[in-house]
Amino acid sequence: MRAVVFDFDGTIANTIPALRTAVNRALEELGFPTHTDEEVRTYVNYGSREMVRRALPAERREDQGLIDRATELYNKYGAEACFITKEPYPGVGELFLRLKQKEYAIGVLSNKHDPVLQKITPAILPKGSFDAIQGVAPGLPTKPDPALTLRILEKLGVDAKDAVFVGDSEIDLFTAENAGLYHIGVTWGYKDEADLIAAGAKHLAHTAEELETLIEKHFSEGQYD
Repeated sequence: MRAVVFDFDGTIANTIPALRTAVNRALEELGFPTHTDEEVRTYVNYGSREMVRRALPAERREDQGLIDRATELYNKYGAEACFITKEPYPGVGELFLRLKQKEYAIGVLSNKHDPVLQKITPAILPKGSFDAIQGVAPGLPTKPDPALTLRILEKLGVDAKDAVFVGDSEIDLFTAENAGLYHIGVTWGYKDEADLIAAGAKHLAHTAEELETLIEKHFSEGQYD
C-alpha cells in the first residue's frame, strides 16, 4: 500500500479568507482590532490556539485565560466560516482523483480543529477522492509533533516508509521528518519557495502536475531520503 498525506491550508485550498473571517469575528466580540488577509497569513501553521494568540494585541498574548476564550470563539465561528472556502487550488481536485485511480491511499491532515476539517474536506474535494481525515483533537498535539501524522497513518493502514507528506510550509517539512515520512513541498501556498528551501526542502512542486510526477517518481524509484 502506498499513501499520500496532504496538508490542508495552503496545500489543498486557499483558506485565508475563511480564517480571517473567523479570527476577526472572535476579536470583534472581545473588543480587539481585526486583521487583513496578509496579516492572518503570518499567523497560520501552528494550530488554532497559536494563530489566535498571535492575532491578539501584543500586550495580551500571554493571557492564557483570554487565549482560551478567544480560541473557543474562533472555533465556534470557524465552523461557519470554513464554507467560505469553495474549491481547492487549480488541479488539486483532479490530482486527488488520479491518485485514487492509481490506488494510492489518500489522507488529509491539518492543524485545523478536527470538527471543522471533517466538514470542509468533503465539501471541496471530489467525492471518493480521499480515505481519511485528521485534524487536531484532544490528546493530539499540533504539527510538527508527529502524533497527528501517526494517527492518520494508522487510519490509512500504512507505515511511514510507504507514505509521502505533501505541504506548503516548513512546519509540514518538520512534521514529515519527525514522523519518518518522505516530504514534498508545494509552492502555491502560504510560504515562499525561498522559505521552503531555507528550511531544508529538497523536493518542490509548482503545479499539481509536477506534484504527481514527484510522487510517482518517488515510489517508482524508491527514493527514500
